[in-house]
Amino acid sequence: MSAEVLTAIAGLAPRLTAAAGRAEEERQVSADTVAAMRDAGTFRVTRPARYGGGEASIRTHLDVSAAVAGIDGGAGWCTALWNGSNWITSLFPEQAREDVWGADPEALVAGTLMPSGPVERVSGGYRLSGEWTYASGIGHASWGLAAAVLDGNLAWTLVPREDFEVVDEWHVAGMRSTGSNRFVVREAFVPDHRVLRLERMVAGANVTPDTPVAYRAAFVPSLVTMISGPLLGLGRAALAHVIDAAADKGIAYTSFDRQRDSAAFQLLVAEAASAVDSAELHAYRAADLLDRYAADAEYPSELLRARCRADSSVAVRHVTRALETLLYAHGSRGFAESSPLQRMWRDANVAARHGMLLPQVNLEIYGAALVGAENTISPFT
Repeated sequence: MSAEVLTAIAGLAPRLTAAAGRAEEERQVSADTVAAMRDAGTFRVTRPARYGGGEASIRTHLDVSAAVAGIDGGAGWCTALWNGSNWITSLFPEQAREDVWGADPEALVAGTLMPSGPVERVSGGYRLSGEWTYASGIGHASWGLAAAVLDGNLAWTLVPREDFEVVDEWHVAGMRSTGSNRFVVREAFVPDHRVLRLERMVAGANVTPDTPVAYRAAFVPSLVTMISGPLLGLGRAALAHVIDAAADKGIAYTSFDRQRDSAAFQLLVAEAASAVDSAELHAYRAADLLDRYAADAEYPSELLRARCRADSSVAVRHVTRALETLLYAHGSRGFAESSPLQRMWRDANVAARHGMLLPQVNLEIYGAALVGAENTISPFT
């Protein structure tokens, strides 16, 4: 299925490229673009097979979001988050999965991990209120993943569209088209089967032979790895754009009529290409490790889980550095509003600051694991 979907995504390139500027102005991927990606199977690969899905590997998560981001960074980011939310939803009890996809197998889910509240225990479930920010793609979602502290521990709850409203407040420098707005829940009833206890997932409760292979990858490092995918696509697209332009673009105040003839330009391009290659090596090393352990129904050690998080941060940092180098190589024209390069640069730099990708956090977690120190940084490893 993944090869067919990647081919279909490539066929959408002219349509997504034409829609990207408008999506950025409107601060949300258009409904037409979402429908086209849906028809291409972009979100199907990660759903359970029971609902027509492909139960994708973590590596496929990267491939699909990178392919979309190579055309439009915002659409690629939403792809990563929607597919990641599919993956999370697939870990909920069977009745919750049926609630989400039973009537509409194409239903999208969006949300955030930062908890809100208050939450009240009631018969058969919980009464939930709160506000959740930075929920990418929430405007197109039929369900919201709302994190909350239940009985002293963090959990995700599934809330249907009729139980939340979206507040339009996403005004940012990059990733503008992701519509990462706030959603608000007031006094919604959440039945027990729509609750996923995160401490169980963090401890590896999904890593069992009874769980489908796609959904038994280590929970936290899988989520971190998934959202590095769009950065890979942005890095590849920026490199290709600069190389293509070099055939007939000169270098100001020099004798070079074509950038490609300059040794200095060639060195910059080689440096950027090597950085993009390094990003892929790190991201795919993490994905392949997670997939391999999932296939064996084995929970990776704390050190390996921490390394996956570090790999994702290192990959993202390589991409942002490659983009900086490419803008020097391409020249000031890359900052024109009409240039796709400046949007790639802005999108990548905003995405790289996502809390789950921050190198100062992930590298500290990895460093603590390397030296055998107690992890006091984050419970999510």
